[in-house]
Amino acid sequence: MTASRRDGMIRFAALAALALLAASAASVAGAAPGADANAEDLARWPLIASVRLAASPEKGLVEFSLTPDAISQARESLGDLRLTDGAGGIVPYVIRVDRGQAGEPIAYEPARTYNPLYVPGKQSSVTVDFGSKATRTEIDVLTPGTNFRRRVMVEASTDGQSWQTLRKSDWLFNVAHENGQYAKNRVALPDNDFRHLRVTVFHAHDDPAELPIEKVRARYVRNTPPVTAEVEVDSIAVTEKPKRRVTEIEADLGFEKLPLCEVALAFEDEQFMRRVEVLGRDSKTLTITQLVENAPSRKRQIDAPWRSLGGGVIHRFDSAGGREPSANLSLPLTGGCRYLKLLIYNGDDAPLKVVDAGLTVRRLQQYVAFQAKAAGPYKLYVGNDKAPAPRYDLSHFADRLRAEGVTKATLGLAAPNPSFAPREKVIAWSERHEGAIWGAMIFLGLVLVFMVGRQLRKAPTSKREGQ
Repeated sequence: MTASRRDGMIRFAALAALALLAASAASVAGAAPGADANAEDLARWPLIASVRLAASPEKGLVEFSLTPDAISQARESLGDLRLTDGAGGIVPYVIRVDRGQAGEPIAYEPARTYNPLYVPGKQSSVTVDFGSKATRTEIDVLTPGTNFRRRVMVEASTDGQSWQTLRKSDWLFNVAHENGQYAKNRVALPDNDFRHLRVTVFHAHDDPAELPIEKVRARYVRNTPPVTAEVEVDSIAVTEKPKRRVTEIEADLGFEKLPLCEVALAFEDEQFMRRVEVLGRDSKTLTITQLVENAPSRKRQIDAPWRSLGGGVIHRFDSAGGREPSANLSLPLTGGCRYLKLLIYNGDDAPLKVVDAGLTVRRLQQYVAFQAKAAGPYKLYVGNDKAPAPRYDLSHFADRLRAEGVTKATLGLAAPNPSFAPREKVIAWSERHEGAIWGAMIFLGLVLVFMVGRQLRKAPTSKREGQ
């Protein structure tokens, strides 16, 4: 074989190897995951639940509340939900979360304040006149001091002569704790429109003999509370941490992503005041990928971190005015989770005695509303992580339809979708022919080494021939 022919074969082999590598690179680029070509292929949804309604309404909307199992299987944004009618067609819907409605507060300053009275070391009182009838639901009572707990009583009168009790007992606080200060000077009242109020503050044991009531402000707020649902607690564990002086209460609510709004505690103790922090998470462990130098990455499990959901101060006091209502043991929460951890900071006091099953948790209601043009059956598809959030025209006129009337429906438990067909993982050409690619790369390397060596050997010979 002549040298020129041999060089031609080497060049051809090198070009073939390069072409093989280029084809593999193109296949890797072409195999990158993309969006679903058919986003509404309902075989991609693993779960399905039936929507039951007695009859098709003539107008308005049909609405049903999402169940805990549907919430836990759906994305947190609920953007993967799909609703179908009896013919299997997609039905547009809107989602509503019942958060209640906060009214616009109206503030009232009294026209005059009079009759400031003192019983040294025992109580202080003051009478306020609003000038006329004015509806109110709460007052602020301002007293001096930086660390106190004082009982307050509110009486009412139409003429400033005859009095009746409006609120027998509430409490004013200004208490320091390890993370700051907790202050409460607001007193909730029954809805009333009395012209005169008489406020009496009972002194704490370490208050000065004369304790002035500096100011009284009134406010009217009409709030519409949300319609919430109680969450069944699967398990609860109470652990004492003496070194940290903390009581830990952990609870499993059974379902993930529950939109919690309130937790209430019950104790055997008669009188207490403790700071509480509420934490949450959706899973106990997480799988992370750990990078290792000069070695393949490794996966390992770690404890899932807790995130803060809220907190506050819980209290209960017995006094001549009676026991503080149990509603004051509630803590507002924000966020969704399955697992709860409550940290009760005891300070130097003994831990509180939690009543068996003394934890009550409530969640916000999440509703799906749609126009029902037939009685059904309707089905809700849940659980497609890759599905894009839908955008329906219904969102622009749902409020008008809601004003025409809302028919309630119920959602059954989510069950496996019988037509579910998970998308098969597309294995790239480079992965299917990994051996061939490595062989081509090795061959190309050998060819390049041979060509470089041959050129090095020819260089001295050419030099001698030229001489």
